[in-house]
Amino acid sequence: MPSGERRVTVLDASGVGPGGITRMLREVVRHWPTDHDLRIVAAPPGFEAATGVVVSHQSGGRAGTIAAATAVLRRQRSGRVLSLSPSIAVAGARLPVATIVHDVAFRLWPAGLSRSVRAYRRCSYATALRRSSALLCVSDRTRHDLLGLYGVAGDRATVWHPGSDLAAPGVGPPLPAEYVLVAGHAPHKGVELAIEAVRAVPRYTLVVLTGGTRHFRDDSGRTVFLDRLDDAAYAATVAGAAAFLMPSHFEGFGLPAAEALALGVPTIVSPDPALHEATAGAAVRMRDWSVGALVEALTRVEASTGVEAVTRVGKPGPVAVRSWRQATAELVERLWR
Repeated sequence: MPSGERRVTVLDASGVGPGGITRMLREVVRHWPTDHDLRIVAAPPGFEAATGVVVSHQSGGRAGTIAAATAVLRRQRSGRVLSLSPSIAVAGARLPVATIVHDVAFRLWPAGLSRSVRAYRRCSYATALRRSSALLCVSDRTRHDLLGLYGVAGDRATVWHPGSDLAAPGVGPPLPAEYVLVAGHAPHKGVELAIEAVRAVPRYTLVVLTGGTRHFRDDSGRTVFLDRLDDAAYAATVAGAAAFLMPSHFEGFGLPAAEALALGVPTIVSPDPALHEATAGAAVRMRDWSVGALVEALTRVEASTGVEAVTRVGKPGPVAVRSWRQATAELVERLWR
């Protein structure tokens, strides 16, 4: 690229839906370098960016979104393409493509996914793996999954950890005095294990972070389901918990567990390797995916701090949650190296 010429990145968001990837889109765009032009293709409805950033939005359902994004990527003649999730749209790109791969859950934990969703993801992953010159995996676990399932060599797939900007705890929703918290916005989060485990530990109420979508029911009166919280209320809710639970059946990374540790909350995770990676071994790890194992872990938390050492906000510790500014700077460097 000639000296002084501005870099142009086309950010493909056609594979972005509700959940953590939407949060990633918001934070990456917010911290994108100002001397580097950005164009966002197929952002979720309602997504807004800073003045000067060109944004198109998803419309016409999945088929219409993919068709429109494919046409835009095909017309782009300069710069690089960064896809925030595997998407069929990159098939039409004429520019170098890098794709962020969060997990391969549709292959390893397909429970609850419809046949059409599984078929779409098979096509989107196959397209992204074929078309991308670089695959940025959010964990070493995902990188190993790509190698095992698709034979992707290590030099094409590297690890890029997302960031986190922990908000100062604000005012959270009214909750019982003693509660444990579980992330429950998806079926694979193991909420059913937490519901049963808390029944065996009567001093606690279980609070479920649903993210606005409820996948579980419990009529015992021992469980509180919370809708989507803003960042400050989320931080307050996590900070007030006796323990944070992630008994997930599968994870691509597990950033909420690392954030809970960073807020000084004893954290329990399943044997999933991504969660062990995200928490740097500082969380209590269940011996298996069973109610008994979670009860045993809760008993360990009650008997001690629950962790060997806990990172608290602003102080060094075993789990270093880097900022989104740092994560975005690394992402840009990887894309343009």
